[in-house]
Amino acid sequence: MKFSAGIDLGGTFTKLALMDLEGNILDREKTPSMLGAPPHELLAGARGALEAMCARAHLPYPPTEGCGVGMPGVVDYHSGIVKMSGAFRWTDQPLRQIATQVLGCPVAVDTDVNAGMLADLYFGHASNASDLIYVSWGTGLGAGIAVARQVYHSRHGAMGNFGHTLAEPNSGRLCFCGIRGCLESEIGARALVANAQEAMAGGRASAMAAEEHLTPQIISLAAQAGDALALELLGQAVTLLAHTLAVSLSMLNPDTVIFAGGVSNCLPLVRDVFDRELARSAPTFALDAITIRASAFNESAGVVGAAKLATLWRPE
Repeated sequence: MKFSAGIDLGGTFTKLALMDLEGNILDREKTPSMLGAPPHELLAGARGALEAMCARAHLPYPPTEGCGVGMPGVVDYHSGIVKMSGAFRWTDQPLRQIATQVLGCPVAVDTDVNAGMLADLYFGHASNASDLIYVSWGTGLGAGIAVARQVYHSRHGAMGNFGHTLAEPNSGRLCFCGIRGCLESEIGARALVANAQEAMAGGRASAMAAEEHLTPQIISLAAQAGDALALELLGQAVTLLAHTLAVSLSMLNPDTVIFAGGVSNCLPLVRDVFDRELARSAPTFALDAITIRASAFNESAGVVGAAKLATLWRPE
């Protein structure tokens, strides 16, 4: 059987999977991420997990089609060098070279957002798309772009930073990217929680005040229950999201937009607000026959896409 492995290096968990060429998961595993560990050490642990998974699935090691790795940060797809990853505290790490040696098979490396996009492009809700914008909305905001079903890779991998588009020009919030009021600093997971806490500290009534540890999921649940403050905050967030997305739609004119990431699960609760702002901000030609929907995958998009990445990459 031909199969590949996928490794999704996340800020909290590392997810691993074995997948056949049709996109069927043969085995999977999730372990706490070794943040701060050097690449050799992290990948040695991943190899041990993959070998055990292959044994359970009665498959040989290494995977016949190699392994794909997706991770947060600035990743040069062509060289396999991780230019910068804040989550892992890596700079200029030749990850593909190291992974090839440690894992003992061909390895492809890309951003976690681009990997997630591949999952929907080949096996999910973008399987009929030609031109795609894939937006991951979680702790941060990132985007991937596919043109004629090919993932677009810019110079040095520093693209798709949708979250670092100016969204609120009068904001005093300074992001690590150097911009005050970028989208991530205004509606990322941490910003949503901060906005809710500030509003309640200022006297706004909400059922969320009873929560000891506020999260975007709790905000969404409160909105689902009709909490006025939660609905207001999510409405403000998706208004900024739609306004910012409209610029990309005007420039790229894709036929499909896919939303993924934990915070994006709130979108159906305020979809009417999002749609109104998008209709106001984007030109009519950009909205003609466009498909906008959630990813077909939940937490597994990154690892499924990483496994697919392995089958697409060829040495240059």
